[in-house]
Amino acid sequence: MPKLFVRSTAGTFSHDARASVAAELTELGIACEELADRQEVREGVWVVFDEWSPETVFSAGRAATRQTIVLEVFALEGGLDAYARQRLIAEATSVLDEHAEAAEYRTPTFVVIHDIPGSRWGMYGEQVELAALREPA
Repeated sequence: MPKLFVRSTAGTFSHDARASVAAELTELGIACEELADRQEVREGVWVVFDEWSPETVFSAGRAATRQTIVLEVFALEGGLDAYARQRLIAEATSVLDEHAEAAEYRTPTFVVIHDIPGSRWGMYGEQVELAALREPA
């Protein structure tokens, strides 16, 4: 049940675009981690948006002049094999690109994936086990 943090320069996504991105990334995260399609699993997939003011983003030592997107994904260790990582990076980048406010260039999008052992991942006061999240209802 991944946690996905979308960080971008202010104005990159409209309110409606955020809702679409969140829905699409939720589906993608569940598919890539091969999680069961259960309501309690879905509720554990969070997509959090954080916007930076343009003057706080730098590239090549200078204030960035283009929109920038960083997607940081926290997933349970063992939940993503090599194929799932490639799929997540490619498809998440496409989703973010598709919904970013129109620009005359492709928005630089960076994806970082962190694997977290279940012993270091807690939810509702308990450690999380990948196998339990993959079991059907």
